[in-house]
Amino acid sequence: MATFKALIKKGNKRADGTWNVVIRFTHESKVRFIPTTMYVTKKDVTFSFKIKNVQILDRCEDLIRTYRERISELNLELNDIDIDTVVSYLKQKKDKKGISFTDFARKWMAKHTEIKGMKNYKTSLSAFYAFMGRDNILCDEVTVKTMKAFEESLKDRPRAQSLYPNCLVRIFNDARDYYNDEDNDIIRIKHSLRKYKPVQQNVAEKRALDVETIRKIFALPYDNIKIKGKSSRHDLALDCFRLSFCLMGMNSADLFNATDFDGKTIIYNRTKTKDRRTDKAEIHVDVHPCIMPLVEKYRGKERVLNFCERFSSMSDFNRAINIGLKEVGKEIGVDGLQFYAARHSLATIACNDANIPIYTVNAMLNHTDPKMRIMELYILNSAT
Repeated sequence: MATFKALIKKGNKRADGTWNVVIRFTHESKVRFIPTTMYVTKKDVTFSFKIKNVQILDRCEDLIRTYRERISELNLELNDIDIDTVVSYLKQKKDKKGISFTDFARKWMAKHTEIKGMKNYKTSLSAFYAFMGRDNILCDEVTVKTMKAFEESLKDRPRAQSLYPNCLVRIFNDARDYYNDEDNDIIRIKHSLRKYKPVQQNVAEKRALDVETIRKIFALPYDNIKIKGKSSRHDLALDCFRLSFCLMGMNSADLFNATDFDGKTIIYNRTKTKDRRTDKAEIHVDVHPCIMPLVEKYRGKERVLNFCERFSSMSDFNRAINIGLKEVGKEIGVDGLQFYAARHSLATIACNDANIPIYTVNAMLNHTDPKMRIMELYILNSAT
């Protein structure tokens, strides 16, 4: 049986001569003390340090009454909930207006600074606030109907129509995970976006290159220009594109971050999806002899490759690659050549030219979607 009692701890006298009033909570023979905003002086307590101030006692009774009402929602007689979870629930502010999606999103972004595309999340939220006409959005307002309407408002911007809703869905799902404790029947955000499927952008047609174009990239000579003793952006981009293609579509973030290499196999957790998967998106890729010279060329001291030693951040590294790829694209006749073309081209060529089963390529790229919808986008270009 859960019980409450207002008291002070004799030994916790503050420097100003007061004691903080706490609520002793007992549950399953365990005790926790919940602090309040009330303080008492020596004149407010008896010789045995029991509270005698009537106003303080009345306020404590009101608070305990509120705690009892809230604790009744948990059905402790039926649910096995540990005392710390109960205390955490009691200490949460019960906002009758609802949980702020805006506040959670702000805290979420501050916590996840490691995410490569954080700018996309900030832009997505700004667009959503503009669509709603305000920036004080509640979680209860982020519904399937609202998301579909937001998506429709972006129909003239194909990339944004796919990207922005996906960013919002991820933040909302993390909010549900944070505020809800389904094991203990604590559900503060009742609805979900499970039935909402953001529109998928067909990016494969722009990115996948044919075999002959890939051969041109591998045959392209270096410009051999040195900048402060380092190779040019052109040569860096050329090498990184080749590395990605030969390392099963490894993206720039993972070329930058990977730390484990035993001389044969690179093991890494895919930066883009590791925080969304229970297996941390772990990938093992054997380095083929044809690409080993490039791996050795860029061997790092603390990480597999030395890009973190040359660039202060992942953003600077990625920017250098993109600048260099523009030069490479002009040389081979491909406008707007993107780094992801290496990954998409690998998948397309593997399926359509090497006749490798699509489910094998899907696993190779570390995708988990059993319907292989992303793979269908990857290989669409050469299949048509």
